[in-house]
Amino acid sequence: MAKKKKGCDCEPGLPGWLATFSDMMTLLLTFFVLLLSMSSMDQQRIKEAIGSLQGSLGVLQGGTKTEINVRELIPSLEIVEVARRKLIAQNFNEVRKWLTKLKMEEKVRAGLTKDGIRLHIDSRLLFRVGGAEINPEAIPVLDKIAEVLRSNRAVVQIEGHTDNVPIHTARYPSNWELSTARAVNVLRYFVEKEKIDPARFSAVGYGAMRPIASNDTPEGRATNRRVMLLLKYPKAGIGRKTEEKDAREKLWMLAPKKRKGVHVSLNLRKELKLYQGGK
Repeated sequence: MAKKKKGCDCEPGLPGWLATFSDMMTLLLTFFVLLLSMSSMDQQRIKEAIGSLQGSLGVLQGGTKTEINVRELIPSLEIVEVARRKLIAQNFNEVRKWLTKLKMEEKVRAGLTKDGIRLHIDSRLLFRVGGAEINPEAIPVLDKIAEVLRSNRAVVQIEGHTDNVPIHTARYPSNWELSTARAVNVLRYFVEKEKIDPARFSAVGYGAMRPIASNDTPEGRATNRRVMLLLKYPKAGIGRKTEEKDAREKLWMLAPKKRKGVHVSLNLRKELKLYQGGK
């Protein structure tokens, strides 16, 4: 008969001290949960603790998100546009009145554009054939135009145009030189004689490149020989520094892309982009 093997002398089950230890841990957990539920939460101290933890872990501080109400800083664009159009209409009516008074409607035609006023001056009123010196008969007309220019801050572009008949003289080798000289002489009259700010003016000569009538007839060629004055009224306050411009400057001072510690909301950047014409 086989000999019976002797069993292990170990006590059955886990050691008794583990039961006591688990009871103690459960009681401690319950105690701390009770303390937490009865305590008051200090949000500021919690934020400081979290920030301290982020710094120790190498996480960069994100800064403060600043919400800026664009409409509180920028005046209504509709009001600015209404004022601009009102000034354009007033100046346009003034031009038409003195053209009628001087009986110059046929030689000087006024029209409205989306940016301001366009004056079409027949070159026969301003210059001799093939020349660029201003005729004395044109001085009263230019003086009246100067009065209109002084009443506002419109930007003035002066364009010289000719027909397609070639010119070749010692002074004007082509229509390019002739048209440019005519535009420049009108500009110089406003600046030197009328003492208007030269920074408002520009002059350009197009030669025969921009006809508005057919060059196949004498009437069409006479129409193409002209000087155009384009009075442009900027939309941002008609050339003057306005509250709108001030507001735009304040916005960019408050919300540049790389301003330290400030993150501007995406909606604000979209509004700024739309306000500046999508730039």
